[in-house]
Amino acid sequence: MEKISTYVVFACGLCTCIALPFLTSSCGSSDNQIPLSSTVKNDPSNRAANLLLEEARNLQSRGKIGKAIDTYQDVSKKYPRTEAAADARFAEGNLLYNEGDLLKAFEAYQDLIANYPRSQHYSPALKRQQAVALDAAKGVIQNNFLGMKTKINPTKTSKMLASVRDNAPQAPSASQAQYHIGRVWQKDGNAQKALAAYLLISADYPSSSYAPEAQYQRGRILIMKAEKGNQNSAHLNQARDIFQDLIERYPNDKRASDARESISKLAGQDIQRSYETAEFYRKKGNSDSAIFYYKEVIRNSKSGTLHDQASARLSELSR
Repeated sequence: MEKISTYVVFACGLCTCIALPFLTSSCGSSDNQIPLSSTVKNDPSNRAANLLLEEARNLQSRGKIGKAIDTYQDVSKKYPRTEAAADARFAEGNLLYNEGDLLKAFEAYQDLIANYPRSQHYSPALKRQQAVALDAAKGVIQNNFLGMKTKINPTKTSKMLASVRDNAPQAPSASQAQYHIGRVWQKDGNAQKALAAYLLISADYPSSSYAPEAQYQRGRILIMKAEKGNQNSAHLNQARDIFQDLIERYPNDKRASDARESISKLAGQDIQRSYETAEFYRKKGNSDSAIFYYKEVIRNSKSGTLHDQASARLSELSR
């Protein structure tokens, strides 16, 4: 019987597009926008892909895991536009995951997510990929068939987490992944990257359960920067503003209470610094400057040891 192909011609703006029976695209679309999976059941490539997929499954059932993984890879490489390719990628990822080669499992899941969004394996692959990235964020994951554990560098880990975030930007996993990017850089000691990652949560995921914690960590990082440096008042003032904003935006969150405590400690540190500055000027014989800072101590503290000591010093200097 003569094979008949059907084409649909339609107008799109100033051009005319032809849609093949198994492809749907708009004018100006690129090959990158065309789903890889083909729905032409009688396509010879589908039959060949299914046979190779069956071979991989047989190898897996016989315990020949390495050969099974290689064969699953062959399916997706040789026949990327078939449904079998998505099945093969998912099976490959699962085998790698179960065998402990988590980084390669992550890559297999990523290929499926990027190229086969309509596959039935799409959602399970997202979940598995997320689990791998979060394990990497903890610092050490199993990374080969021998069960050896490897510390994943922060750049690699943050890229993995970014993939999880970008693959499902509206899902709760997105804000979770972004939060852990901040944690990864914070543990690595990179304050600037950690601050930027946490700030992105406040901007893009303000309603996320991770938003209050991210904001609190921003404040803590700024305080630590000031403590390790020269008591930079700009860092301390910024931290105070961040804590105050946290209290106002998330008043019922547990971190709101911690933020209030942090603000109180900052206020106490300000008073201590004012008193120490006053003492410095007094010992140098600069009475006017010393009096200024003693008065600042009294103004910012209603009572307490420093308040009483500053009052006594003022009395001495006023004689």
